[in-house]
Amino acid sequence: MSRLISLIRPLAILAVALLLAVVMVKSRPQLEAKSADIPVPLVSVQTVATAELPVTVVAYGNVTAWRQLELTAQVGGRVLWQSPRFEPGVVVEAGEPLLRIDATDYELALAEARQALSSAQLSLADAKSLRQAARVEEAEASVAAAEARIVRARRDLKNTEIIAPYRAVIDEQTVEFGQFISVGTRLGRILGADRAEVRLPVPPQDVRFIQDVDAAGVTLFSESPGGTLSWEGRVSRIEARIDSQTRSFPVLVTVDNPLDLEQHVAPMRFGLFVRAEITGGTVPEAILLPQSALHGENDVFVFADGVLQRRSVTVARVSAEGVLITAGLADGEQVVTTRLELMFEGMAVTDV
Repeated sequence: MSRLISLIRPLAILAVALLLAVVMVKSRPQLEAKSADIPVPLVSVQTVATAELPVTVVAYGNVTAWRQLELTAQVGGRVLWQSPRFEPGVVVEAGEPLLRIDATDYELALAEARQALSSAQLSLADAKSLRQAARVEEAEASVAAAEARIVRARRDLKNTEIIAPYRAVIDEQTVEFGQFISVGTRLGRILGADRAEVRLPVPPQDVRFIQDVDAAGVTLFSESPGGTLSWEGRVSRIEARIDSQTRSFPVLVTVDNPLDLEQHVAPMRFGLFVRAEITGGTVPEAILLPQSALHGENDVFVFADGVLQRRSVTVARVSAEGVLITAGLADGEQVVTTRLELMFEGMAVTDV
């Protein structure tokens, strides 16, 4: 009997538990079914209004001198005088003396050449008076050789003084007072101060907007502790080659008298890093959109009747300013400038 009870007891407990579970499920209140409303994404739009838009090409480069010259000694000797202005960074004027080499030997050489010329001329006069044809020919050759030695002696004497051939900035100075130098010794390097150049790498798609170099205006900018400095320049040429490293066209911008404070608000120093803004031509019937409006290479979304419409357009230029579009859109249409994670044809949206 006890064995039967032990078998029935678990079954009874299980039956009671099932009964309680059924009662609890049936007594649970019914949940009211509600429809879930999916919010419609909000987007910003720009109304199309085509116009003739100017194109500004932005590029960066370093200021360099339009010419530089390595100064080398044409004669040898000891440096007896050095200008206190012959130091790196100093501006010197055209014809200003920089160095003087000991000229004693060259003055002597000039005097000896003059003496030799006098002797040769005297010999020539004697030969002519005696009508000795052979001696006349020999004396004429001696006179010519003596005159050539005088020219060389004068040139060597002149080369004992090193002068600046044009207005320049001293870039390097490699000799000192009292130093003995020989022919070919490097004395220093100067940079032409009457013109500065900036070589700008411009992408091929932007070069076409500045082909008219005479009409292109250039403004150069540089940041300084006191604010932004600017200089006006001009496009001097567009090189007929593509740089093999940057795959861009070198565009050369020139600034006249970069150190002249009468022409510029501040000196444009060589080695300065600048940003150039080149005002090129204009594009008729175009619209400028933010880059966020462009999808792929040439697609945009137009907002119409509460949904998105994908539209293929003609892109003339993509830059930091935005996307320049010349065809594919009509005035009054609204282009979506907001970039959503998912955008497709017919998608419902609401403009802000």
